[in-house]
Amino acid sequence: MSSSDKPAPHVMEFAQAQGKQARRLRAAQLIEAVLDEQIEPRIAINRWPESDELADPSLDCAYQALWHFEADEDKQQSELFYMDAQLELLRQIATSLAQGQDLPPYILRMYHQQTPVRFFYNVSFWQDSLRFFNRLKGEFNDAWQRVWTFGLSLLEKR
Repeated sequence: MSSSDKPAPHVMEFAQAQGKQARRLRAAQLIEAVLDEQIEPRIAINRWPESDELADPSLDCAYQALWHFEADEDKQQSELFYMDAQLELLRQIATSLAQGQDLPPYILRMYHQQTPVRFFYNVSFWQDSLRFFNRLKGEFNDAWQRVWTFGLSLLEKR
């Protein structure tokens, strides 16, 4: 393969930037649809654009903010200020992503940078199943120990 067959480095960087911009724009559209009450947050989460090999902390942060918005529904009902703050945060995130910008540092600091978004299909079936069965085994052992302790306490009362 000659050197003329390989894409120039600047062409590859441009293609990566285009993909990153497209994912950010899609994420912004999903957040805006949630804010406009066109779709529910869980639908936006399920349609979230998956990242490629290159991590995008802004997309990960936006995903986590949307996830928290969905998860905090009970708190939003009781604390209207909390809901207003979340809506404003999502508006700022959507605006930055739609413009292709990184999220401001004060937003990025709100969410763990060490925890990149992992989509459910990035974990193998066997790995996920083993984790589930280990958790189930631990719960069974705890329940059995409580039953055993309760039974012993009844015997002692006799």
